[in-house]
Amino acid sequence: DLKENVMFTPAKSLYKIYIIDEVHQISKAAFNALLKTLEEPPDHVIFIFATTELNKVPDTILSRCQRFEYKSISLNDIITQLKMIAEKEGVAATPGAIDIIARRARGSMRDAQSMFDQAAAYGGGEVSDEDVKLILGLVDRSTLFGVMDAIKANDRGKLLEFMESIIFTGSDPRLFLEDMAGTIRNIMMASLRPSSLSGFEPEEKEKLIKWAGSFDYDELQRFFDVIIDTIERIKYSSQPELALEMGILRLTEKRGLRKIDDIISEVSQAQLSLERKGITRSQAEIVDRPQAQTGEPANSPAQTLSEGPEIDSNIEPAPAPIQQAVSGAGTADLLAVFKNLRSQFMGIFEHASVQLKNETVVIIVGDMHSRDELEDAENRQLLETAAENTLGRKARVVVEYHDGEKKKSAKNGSEQAKQKERAIKKQVMETPIIQSAMDIFTGEVTGFKISKHL
Repeated sequence: DLKENVMFTPAKSLYKIYIIDEVHQISKAAFNALLKTLEEPPDHVIFIFATTELNKVPDTILSRCQRFEYKSISLNDIITQLKMIAEKEGVAATPGAIDIIARRARGSMRDAQSMFDQAAAYGGGEVSDEDVKLILGLVDRSTLFGVMDAIKANDRGKLLEFMESIIFTGSDPRLFLEDMAGTIRNIMMASLRPSSLSGFEPEEKEKLIKWAGSFDYDELQRFFDVIIDTIERIKYSSQPELALEMGILRLTEKRGLRKIDDIISEVSQAQLSLERKGITRSQAEIVDRPQAQTGEPANSPAQTLSEGPEIDSNIEPAPAPIQQAVSGAGTADLLAVFKNLRSQFMGIFEHASVQLKNETVVIIVGDMHSRDELEDAENRQLLETAAENTLGRKARVVVEYHDGEKKKSAKNGSEQAKQKERAIKKQVMETPIIQSAMDIFTGEVTGFKISKHL
C-alpha cells in the first residue's frame, strides 16, 4: 500500500509525511521493497524514520537519509512540559508525582507522556504520588533514603526490614535496584561535582551531600558493582526476592574495616621514624608461629651467623641496640652483603661465619677450597671494599680455616646458645619498632626464629 499511496499527491497539504517508528524492526524484504522509493522519492513525499538501534538499519537505507541524533531531555524540561500538559488538560497532578514520572522517563518525553496519561486515567483526572508508585511498581523515596541510612550505619537487621516491606508491597525489585544505582551515582556526583545537584529537591540534595561525606569513592564503586550484579541475578533467578535480600546485605560486607593502604602507611611512618633514630629492620625477625627444630648443633658455623641483632660473643658487654645501629652494621649485615657480591660466594658464605674484631673482619670457613677462593687478591679487595661500605669505617678482611670448629664448640655450645637466645628475645621485645607494630595491630608475639640470613 505504501508504494502505491506515495504516488498520489496530497489533497490539502504540500507534502505527505510518513513517520515510521522503530524502523529497525522492518524485515529485510520490506527494506528492499522500500529502497526503490527512497532512491527516487516523489517531490511531495517526506519519510521520517525513528530508531533506537541504528546499527540494525541496513547501510543502503542509511546512505539515502539525513541523520539527526536526538539527546535525552533534561529532568527540568520534562517536569516543565508535564506541568504544562496537566494545566491544559485540567489534570490535578502533585509535584511529587510529576517528579517521579520525569525521573522514570530517563530523558524520554514520549515515555513521560505515556506514564502521565496512564496515571491520569487511573486516578480519574488526578495524579497523586501513591497512584504513580502503585502503577509503576516503585518504592517510596523515604524507603530508599532509609536503606541508604541503614547501609551507612551497617544495620543489617534494618536492611532486612526494608527488603521485607518492598517485597510485601509488590514493588519490582529490579526497579528498586535501578533507583539504588541512580542514588549511588548521585552521591558520587555530590562528592565530585556538587554543582550537578541543582535540579534536585532541597531534602534530597541535603541527603546526598551528607552521604557523600560518609562513603568514600572506593565504597561507592563497590556498591554500584554489587547492585548491577544483583540486577543480573534477579533477571535469571526463580526467586528474585532472595536475590534482592542477599544482594543488599552484600553492601555491608566490608563496611567498618580499615583500608590496607592506611595500615601500610601507618607502619611505614612508624618504621621511618625509628630509622631516623638509628634502629634498623635487621635487628630481629619475628614469625607468626614456632618453627620446627632442625636438629643441627647449636653452635654450628651456620647457626653462629644468625644469632639475632648483633649480640657478638667476642664483645663484652653486648652493646645496646641503638648504640650498635649508630656505630655501624654487624656480622649479619656483612654476611648478607658478602653473599650477594658474586654468585660463587653464595655457597661459601652459606656455611661460613663472620666475626668483628676492632677494625678486622674475620671470615671463618670450613674447607681449604673456600679459603683459597676468598684469599684471591681480587676477591679479598672486593670483600674489604664491601666491608668498609657496610660498616662505614676502615676494615681489613682476614680469612681463617677452622676444620674442627664444630667439635671444639660443641661442649659449651648448648648452654651458650640458650643464654644468647634469651638475650635476643628480651632485646627484640624491647625494640621500639616491635612495640609500635604490636600497638598498631593490637597483637602479640607468638614465636621467635633466629634467621639464618642475618
